[in-house]
Amino acid sequence: MSDTPISLYRLARGPALTVTGGCIVVAGILAFAGFLLVGDGTIRRVAAFIVGALAVASLLVAARFAWRSPVVVRLDGTGMVVTRPRSRTPWSQVEDVVIEDGHLVLSGGGRAWVDVRLVEPSEQADLLRDVYDRLNAAHGYRRFG
Repeated sequence: MSDTPISLYRLARGPALTVTGGCIVVAGILAFAGFLLVGDGTIRRVAAFIVGALAVASLLVAARFAWRSPVVVRLDGTGMVVTRPRSRTPWSQVEDVVIEDGHLVLSGGGRAWVDVRLVEPSEQADLLRDVYDRLNAAHGYRRFG
């Protein structure tokens, strides 16, 4: 079972672009504040440098979310890893799977949940199918045919 390929399901473009836009707005405000802080005093110069560094950091976060969305769920042969909130559930310990209010909840030895709506819409059905297939394989079930 551990030789099955790893599946990564990333954050949907909508939430990722929302974070990108928010970070760009914050960077613009910080850059404006940095220009206002530049002056003759040493403290003002240090404050302007710090605010400028925060603006650059905000732009880097925006670029990160715009270029490649972060992983929401990672499935491998041993279990499911959810990134936020961080949890790991081995397939062999899952006793029940429920979909409620857009959340996929796995319970048993531990409890893990993932908001399926955060995954790219074209991959949501693939995520659910992948979870059920991996659970069936972990418990020794196979398809007829």
